[in-house]
Amino acid sequence: MRLMVTKKLRYLKLYKAFFKNCLIREMEFRSHFIIQNIVSAVWALIVLVTFLFIFNHVSSVNGWDLHSMLLLTAIYFLVDRIFDSLFEINLWDLTTLVNTGNLDTILTKPVSSQFMVSLRKFSFSMFFSNLAMIGLIIYLIINFYSPISFIQIISFLILIICSIVITYSLWFISVLPIFWWGRLDNIHHLFRPFHQLGRVPIDVTGSLKPFFTYIFPLAFVSTIPAQAIIGNLSYWLLFYGIIISIVLLVISNKLWNFSLRYYTSASS
Repeated sequence: MRLMVTKKLRYLKLYKAFFKNCLIREMEFRSHFIIQNIVSAVWALIVLVTFLFIFNHVSSVNGWDLHSMLLLTAIYFLVDRIFDSLFEINLWDLTTLVNTGNLDTILTKPVSSQFMVSLRKFSFSMFFSNLAMIGLIIYLIINFYSPISFIQIISFLILIICSIVITYSLWFISVLPIFWWGRLDNIHHLFRPFHQLGRVPIDVTGSLKPFFTYIFPLAFVSTIPAQAIIGNLSYWLLFYGIIISIVLLVISNKLWNFSLRYYTSASS
């Protein structure tokens, strides 16, 4: 038990060092930091404004009114921006690491190689967007969904964590074919078109709803967390979300270790 705690503390210290190094680097180019944050926030705002035009002509879409759609979209962008901050830049670099053989350096470190390739860089370009989405979610809760219970808040926070883990696991798995396919610089975009399905309620997918809920669980990206706030969440889905996020994370690790067997390295 003590050894496990010590190991976790070591990883936290290591990630703190990663974060600090990335922050120092980002502050060296402050104009770039500001411009990227503005672009990210404007892009999310444009998508949100689109719903204002749509709901000028309809009152609801399969039971989702304007406020619930704004809530769902804000949750989607929050999860997407957190993923981009934590993982996307690292998955982008994985292709280069594999093709140049620089992955060798990471594999020699006395820590989890998946941890290193997934979290060694942090992007601050989504900071403004994340704050805006959090602010919008709080505004919608206060003005349209309050009062909400403590259980709803806890369920929502747990589901957000599950959403991030599910997104990471599926996206990470999608880039692993680089070990066989070679120089595919845009392979990290393979999963994004599927992930963007999270911008719409899974309810509108009709007969595909069970598939996107239980097999390829994109419903947990935004629809189910939004249901926790709205108050129509089936709570057994909360437990399923926890289980499926753990299962996918384990699968991603198993597939990573399997893929490493086919890594030729710089010396080959």
